[in-house]
Amino acid sequence: MTVLPTAEGGLTGRAVRGMRWTLLGSVATFAVQIPYTAVLSRLLPPADFGLVALAMLMLSCVNYFAQGGLSSAVVQRDGLTERDVRTAFGLSLLTGSTGLVLVWFAAPFVVTLLAGPRQLIPVTQALAIAFTATALGATASGLLRRNMRYRAVAVTEFGSYVFGYCGPGLALALTGAGVWSLVAAAVGQSVLRAAWTYALEPHDPRPLFDRIAMAPTASFGAKVSGVGLLEFVNSNMDTALVGRFGGTAVLGQYSRAGFVATLPLEQLGTAASKVLLPALSRIQHERARLAAAYTDLTAVTTLLFLPLATFIAALSGRLVPLLLGARWTVAAALVPLLAASAVLGVIVHFPAVLAEALGQVGRKAVIQGARLVTVAVGAGCAVWWGSGVIGFALVMLGGRIVEHLLYVVWLRAVVGVSARSLAIAYGQGAAVAGLLAGTVAVVDRLGRPVLPAPVVAGCAALAGVAVAALVLRFGGWLAGVQMLRARGLVPGLLKGGAG
Repeated sequence: MTVLPTAEGGLTGRAVRGMRWTLLGSVATFAVQIPYTAVLSRLLPPADFGLVALAMLMLSCVNYFAQGGLSSAVVQRDGLTERDVRTAFGLSLLTGSTGLVLVWFAAPFVVTLLAGPRQLIPVTQALAIAFTATALGATASGLLRRNMRYRAVAVTEFGSYVFGYCGPGLALALTGAGVWSLVAAAVGQSVLRAAWTYALEPHDPRPLFDRIAMAPTASFGAKVSGVGLLEFVNSNMDTALVGRFGGTAVLGQYSRAGFVATLPLEQLGTAASKVLLPALSRIQHERARLAAAYTDLTAVTTLLFLPLATFIAALSGRLVPLLLGARWTVAAALVPLLAASAVLGVIVHFPAVLAEALGQVGRKAVIQGARLVTVAVGAGCAVWWGSGVIGFALVMLGGRIVEHLLYVVWLRAVVGVSARSLAIAYGQGAAVAGLLAGTVAVVDRLGRPVLPAPVVAGCAALAGVAVAALVLRFGGWLAGVQMLRARGLVPGLLKGGAG
């Protein structure tokens, strides 16, 4: 039995290089997403986005089992053999095809249950192809991440988005294809990414269906999928409720607000997690290093993401009309609440990755269960009181707060994370966020009477960037800045003194 080699060399150095590549890929993708979203939001009505949001809601539930957590299982496993790879691919083939068949025949019944429009049925069935392609590419994707080939991952993600998603989506939207332009974009990206990933990390395409060989991979993958399903229910209950009680047009507003609020946060958070899971898995038996790594991560993420979410919320009144157009007024009102939920989701993402790297998926399940109870009770109250879409957004924020507090308690008990270090990190991140919000508010107030709205938004954005640059240049006493400098993630021009 041959054990497949893994990437060697300094773990910290490889992780830092990986973080640079993944961040670069995320920034590049974000730069393309902004104009693409601006164009599509003007070509398509809110109801089309709401329709796809409902379809994705149904598909994501199946997707957690279609992928079976197999990519994470390939990354996390201590010793990986060719037999394990063939087994993982066999499982992905089995779960992916089963998921496609299940969605195809169940879609009419689920749409009836949700009281959705009939057009939702073919849209859901077509989008199922995208999830099947993702499942088939899960093994190659896991091998890329396991071997810490972050440049290849970044290029694949960016290339598949530009050529597989934006290309078909924009071309069809311009020809009047409506909601089908969004469907084609999703399918095109998934198929191209799966093929591209396999070309970069080819493996034996012969699936192996061996019950004994499948057991360890399937067990870990099933646990990851089960927890993922809980996370899915927690994160998408608002989508189901808004679609059920508000209709597709209101859901379209809600989903686009979520896009504006979470896009840069999720891009950066997802990019970092791709680096962290393989890196943390390699030191899963060294609790002191894990505690230090999490403390450092918290210092960096709170410094970066709390101000970024505050910046998005402060600019939402001008950013949404500028980006999406004049008919998205409801979305503008929702962005601040959704940005608060998003930043907690990104920060809590890292202890969730740590739990997965430790193999303690059961801990995640307990925490997600507690969050689910919180969200379910809150959602029931929101429906009872008729608080509308704002009420659902508040419920999601409450669930995130509960989730975050439980992860902090668990980390202190299991890994030994210092409460003082966490308090310092959050305090410093909140202070920088307050400074940024104050700067944006001042610029907006001074510019509003005399300048057009786009110019005011641009000036506020530039002022925010200037504040961020000054913090990096002169904030050497901040824990997050210290860690960014120590890992070589601060540009040379901003490596200043302590300030």
